[in-house]
Amino acid sequence: MNDILTGIGLVFGVRQIGMMFLGAMIGIIVGAIPGLTGTMAIALVLPITLYVSPWLGIPLILAIYKASTWAGSVGSILLNTPGNAACAAMALDGYPLKQEGKGLKALKATLLSGVLADFLSDIIAILVCAPLASIALMFGPPEFMLLVVMALMVIATVGSGNFFKSIIAAAFGLFLALVGLDPVLGSPRLTFGMYQLMDGIRLVPLLIGSFAFSEMIQRMADMREDAAAVRATIDRSRQRENNTLSIKEFFSHAGAIIRSTLIGTGIGILPGIGSGVSPWVAYSASKRASKRPEEYGKGSLEGLMSAQAGANSVSGANLIPLLTLGIPGDTVAAMLIGTLVAHGINPGPLIFERSPEVIYAIYATLIICDAVYLLVGWVTCHTVGHITMVKNSLLVPFVTVLCVVGTYAYNRSFFDVMVMFVFGIIGCGMKRTGTNIPIFVIAFILGSIFETNLRQSLVLYDGNLLGIFGRPICMLLGAVLAAVVVRKLVLYCRGKVNEKTGK
Repeated sequence: MNDILTGIGLVFGVRQIGMMFLGAMIGIIVGAIPGLTGTMAIALVLPITLYVSPWLGIPLILAIYKASTWAGSVGSILLNTPGNAACAAMALDGYPLKQEGKGLKALKATLLSGVLADFLSDIIAILVCAPLASIALMFGPPEFMLLVVMALMVIATVGSGNFFKSIIAAAFGLFLALVGLDPVLGSPRLTFGMYQLMDGIRLVPLLIGSFAFSEMIQRMADMREDAAAVRATIDRSRQRENNTLSIKEFFSHAGAIIRSTLIGTGIGILPGIGSGVSPWVAYSASKRASKRPEEYGKGSLEGLMSAQAGANSVSGANLIPLLTLGIPGDTVAAMLIGTLVAHGINPGPLIFERSPEVIYAIYATLIICDAVYLLVGWVTCHTVGHITMVKNSLLVPFVTVLCVVGTYAYNRSFFDVMVMFVFGIIGCGMKRTGTNIPIFVIAFILGSIFETNLRQSLVLYDGNLLGIFGRPICMLLGAVLAAVVVRKLVLYCRGKVNEKTGK
């Protein structure tokens, strides 16, 4: 009980809650602009989190993450312009509702369903993390090495983008993690004589370049104003029921929201899949179970709320592999690792024994963030549409300056700014070719974990890695890994055959 109270006390203060409000506002502003994401916003504020207390930085990151997930649906509902693949599911019923004069009602429905799904997912994560961590304590270097490989393979197999391009991106990320001094021998690797690379490639320039600056490079290519922005207004209907969502109406869809939450939570636990897949799976399941499936795609509140619940329920579940295994479930979790490690907090199964107050502080942050972004979202529902009208000619210079200032402030190094520019170009190229950027970033972060555990495994088994499969957990992980690879290859070959036969 003392650890619980200590953990809650770490984040239940005026400054901490103030950071949550700030994060919620940033998340809503950035998430509402089509094409921008919460990941980009978190990359920009990451340097700040490294210089303040972790209990100011972590609430900021989590609030941005949660609020931006909901705000991504604003463009889908008001403009029929999804900012990403996940938000496209909300456009199916959200935009028809807006055309009927129910845009405000649709925004309120997505906000309430998203917050409820977030809250339920957080509760599930709280209940599941401790038992999983006790199992993870049985893991040794071979198991953690295979976990890294399996996590990257699952992301490449089920995540967005071409499978083989994803594998190449993951290999590139692991390769870049080798830059710097060898942790065992102390000799420089891949530094090309540059002393600035002795400590390796820093995470902040890589993240800001890959996510934020790469998006600005793409927008520089087209500085024309979006004519559709004129339509991004919420026309208040004269009929009150078109502007409000009654309690009875909301709870009539509670079953669909809970079902979608369970689906999203289950998907969110799997590394790298996340909110890009869960809204579609939740929407499809809700349509099959609905008493009025014919209304889906024509302005169904149930369909809209199911898709939003599927998207938001991923945020809590993504932290389960992070807290229990030290393996990030998505890019945001990877950034959270950077913040924790920078403050001497190493996520993984041992943290539950050594620093339980840290776990309870994160749990409390998750719950409080839900209430905060509900309040901020409800207040801004009437005006959030205007955010989508931000012009590229204003947005690009502003965000570019933030990229440069944030990168320089992190280590006061112009070399880091150059690294950020390089990864901005690389990230832009990856986007143009449809390559999975999150798997590249996650592989880069997991590179040191993989190398350390690989070396320890080689020492344990005298250089014979096949010996690790004599361990029961390694045998199970190896079987799952083989099944994932075989399934993907079978689907790939079947697709090629169907192309040739014209099916």
